[in-house]
Amino acid sequence: MMARRAGGRPPTVAAISLGCPKNLVDTEVMLGLLREAGFSPVTDPRGADVLLVNTCCFIQPAREESAQALAEAAALRRNHQVKALVCAGCWPERDAAGLRAEFPEIDALVGPGDVPGIVDAVRRARDGSGAKAPSAPASAYLYDEATPRLRATPPWTAYLKLAEGCSHRCRFCLIPRLRGRYRSRPPASVVTEARRLASEGVREINLVAQDSTAYGRDLDGADVAALLEALADIDGLRWIRLMYAHPSGVTERLIETMAALPKVCHYLDVPFQHADAGVLRRMGRAGEGDSYLKQVARLRQAMPDIAIRTTFLVGYPGEDEAAFERLLDFLEEARLDRVGAFCFSPEAGTPAARLPDPVPEAEAQARYHRLMSAQQPISLARNERWMGRELDVLIEARGEGAGEWVGRSFRDAPEIDGSVLLQARGAGLSPGQFARVRVTAAGPYDLGARLAGGKPQSKARRRKRR
Repeated sequence: MMARRAGGRPPTVAAISLGCPKNLVDTEVMLGLLREAGFSPVTDPRGADVLLVNTCCFIQPAREESAQALAEAAALRRNHQVKALVCAGCWPERDAAGLRAEFPEIDALVGPGDVPGIVDAVRRARDGSGAKAPSAPASAYLYDEATPRLRATPPWTAYLKLAEGCSHRCRFCLIPRLRGRYRSRPPASVVTEARRLASEGVREINLVAQDSTAYGRDLDGADVAALLEALADIDGLRWIRLMYAHPSGVTERLIETMAALPKVCHYLDVPFQHADAGVLRRMGRAGEGDSYLKQVARLRQAMPDIAIRTTFLVGYPGEDEAAFERLLDFLEEARLDRVGAFCFSPEAGTPAARLPDPVPEAEAQARYHRLMSAQQPISLARNERWMGRELDVLIEARGEGAGEWVGRSFRDAPEIDGSVLLQARGAGLSPGQFARVRVTAAGPYDLGARLAGGKPQSKARRRKRR
């Protein structure tokens, strides 16, 4: 039955999505299901009938961000600026009782396994019966190509989730408990969705999962390399980007496939987490600095222009100064393009929370700043290698000055990496268009460029954004 409010107008729903792109896809699916049920999505939460907050609680900073967003949403609920507040994501799965105690304004809770039931949960929230929904097991839910989605990204780019859950057992991580074992979507489902996205004008697809390189291991005859080959045959797609690779899954077959397919970006997000063998063992992860250096070398041998992004976890229990220095040595040798880092936080329910030899918080923060300071000149040097060279840029927005544009190259994933700042007065550019540029300036994060000559390529087809 289609939802209606007083006066016959459809009820409105606004959403706040926190955390990673994988969570954003969940938000898009929930909005798609609500729109199909007759709700009208809006961007301003004030005055909305329903406000949906999709939370992340992977680490302490993510939980703090979610708590701040919920506090602001709760104030809107108390002041009757929204009529119902729904909290979704990992936090309801982790601690429903604690959430209700801290934010009594919440009308309904929706865990990761509850996504298919979002319409019923929102209806319960609106009629005042919003206890936590009876959920499908977290290990069961998996959206498919027929599931409605209301994309929140610009028309020319989209995230495509390959799988749900995780079967790794990193001792600091709650994801397997909150989202269940790893389960891949069938290749036909992924390809069908990608084909539809391309028909809607999407030119860049960013493949996401908790571990994208584990894709297909739970299916017969499927793997991520074969999936890339199938996606590369789709007309209209220009860039296919693989994110969240696990070091153990970066196989020779994957490297060769990435190198051979022009549509697959020479870009890999592969979280190493650390380089000291002892720290990695305590994390429950295989590998060590030397094997990671060999992996980086193999990637660069096959794709000399590849941009490699990684993430490190500092301040893990038992990480002494010698182990941290080994991480800094690895950083200097690997010369990675992009590096992110976060400080360890003991998450209740994880084995790491009970480990001895904790690193004081102040020391962990100091190591974080030392690591990021050490990486900055490396990132600058990697960017300076592009001075005077040409590359394609996806135009995304006007810059601050006349004739200035902001875009991204194949080296830049949406929202997390740098930008290309383009001087192109009078060029007639528009967002969603690809332009060939010559790099004229480099900083640690961004590049500066001018048009390389000739006419820019045709823009992506636009679809009306709702």
